[in-house]
Amino acid sequence: MYKIFYEQRALIFPNIEEKSLVLDATAPQLETYEVEKIHNFFRQWLVTSLREDVVIDGIDPEVLSAALCRTFVMAPAAGGVVVKDGAVAVIERHGIPDLPKGHVEEGESVVEAAVREVEEETGLTGLQVVSQLPSSWHCYLLEEEWRLKQTSWFLMASDDTSHLQPQREEGITEVVFLDVGQLDWFLGNTYRSIADTLGEEIKQQLNK
Repeated sequence: MYKIFYEQRALIFPNIEEKSLVLDATAPQLETYEVEKIHNFFRQWLVTSLREDVVIDGIDPEVLSAALCRTFVMAPAAGGVVVKDGAVAVIERHGIPDLPKGHVEEGESVVEAAVREVEEETGLTGLQVVSQLPSSWHCYLLEEEWRLKQTSWFLMASDDTSHLQPQREEGITEVVFLDVGQLDWFLGNTYRSIADTLGEEIKQQLNK
């Protein structure tokens, strides 16, 4: 299943897997009626005031890939779920509980970006990547362009959590570790793209 989030609503594609999408703007793109129809739907959905999720079934991955590339500028990002002693590292950014993440820079791998962003935003050091987690996808409007952010998430461990330091120039005011008893509060107040994509994964890690 593939989901794209915008604010608190989602487009859900039950028969599509993320690995089947080819979102390379330099690759030859389909020019078909089906692609144009999905592209036009995306544009309408982005500006609607409706809050309901929309389920789209029976779409070909190649058609969806082409429509996404026509509608959005891709904005790859990466972040980390840092777990230590039954607790997860959480930041507060612009007043909203969040996980540390940021854009992938040119020439940087998603793993390198994830480690760098977690270090910069939390002050955590000695990070080790344990495994890759599901990606989250959300879209936003920036400078009159619709962008689609795929955030590649990684489960991480840290051997030093004694010097937590929020990156205030990025709007981060707090870095804390939350245990499983505080997790429902976090998932209920963070972005839906994070809660839906990573909520169960985080619960499993904290309950080990």
